[in-house]
Amino acid sequence: MKTNNKNKTVLITLLIVVVVLAAGTLLYKNFKTQSKRSLSSAKSKVSKIKLTRYQKFKKFWHKMYAHLRTEKVVYSLRPLYNDKTNKIETYSLTLTSYDGLQLKGYFAIPYGVKGKKYPGVLLLHGYGSYGTPGWAHFFARRGYAALSIDLRGHGRSATVYHPGFPGLMTNGILHVKSFSMVKIVMDSLASLRFLEHYKDINNKYIFVTGGSMGGGLSLIDAAIDPHVTAAAGDVPFLSDIPVQMPLAKMGPYMEVKAFLKKHPEDKAKVMRSLYYVDTKHFAKWIKVPVMIGIGLKDEDCPPKGTLVVYKLIKSKKKLFVAKNSGHVVLPGWNMEVFKFFAPYLPKYDKNAAKKTVKNNKNGRKFL
Repeated sequence: MKTNNKNKTVLITLLIVVVVLAAGTLLYKNFKTQSKRSLSSAKSKVSKIKLTRYQKFKKFWHKMYAHLRTEKVVYSLRPLYNDKTNKIETYSLTLTSYDGLQLKGYFAIPYGVKGKKYPGVLLLHGYGSYGTPGWAHFFARRGYAALSIDLRGHGRSATVYHPGFPGLMTNGILHVKSFSMVKIVMDSLASLRFLEHYKDINNKYIFVTGGSMGGGLSLIDAAIDPHVTAAAGDVPFLSDIPVQMPLAKMGPYMEVKAFLKKHPEDKAKVMRSLYYVDTKHFAKWIKVPVMIGIGLKDEDCPPKGTLVVYKLIKSKKKLFVAKNSGHVVLPGWNMEVFKFFAPYLPKYDKNAAKKTVKNNKNGRKFL
């Protein structure tokens, strides 16, 4: 009798264990399924947020550029000097930007061949720097109609807009439309329009190059303006900002870091504005040949971010690397630019890129 009771107890215990195990397995499977669904749903939401942000970014720039194209190109030129030896005329330019602000610049163009139209090149300086007549003249001697523009807040253009340094980098940064860097992008696009409309320029051959901020702008201009034939950006600023900024030890990124330290509650707004000027988001729009220069010791615009952008560009491209250089005009950069642009000039002259161009010792050294 005791044996039967014992057997019954064992059997009941086994049944309970089986039931508990079965229930546990079902609960685990259900939990796993729900977890996968939740994870999938979360990923989907993040993807939609990113897509929505990119769509807004794309719509914003399409609208800004479309508006610029409806505006008249308003400018005036004042003769500065005539280089009779090289037959180059240099002018002081006053150009009205997209919002009515007047920019200053230097414009140099060859002359002497009746009816000839020249390729145009836009020269974009770095943050805190400015354009020079020597820089424009340097390219004009190679047969370009060259515009060295002072972007707002810089050089002679600072007389009408001058947040200062530090200050310009974070001016209006809490709102995309008021952000200084967005306005500077528009200044560069307005400058390209001048080249596209000037009577003695062949607007089928428009080039753009610059360094640091000008390097980043060159890439953005190549992405937005379909008139750009080729672009070259030296140590480009604004290239994968979430990567570059934490690594930067000097330069304009430090202004943003200081601003965020003082106003941590505004980080989301700041990063949103920076998103709209990050070359990373323009990269896949670029359809023309581009050359990018990096200095492996660059602490202003660390090359790690630049390389991310370079990989995203799908058009014909070239990477110029200076192993021992920091944030400067890279050694040999100007000659590389001439050689890179040469195949895309009208009636390509194979010897054009081999002509000796002397560096101007008093010219632009740092970006």
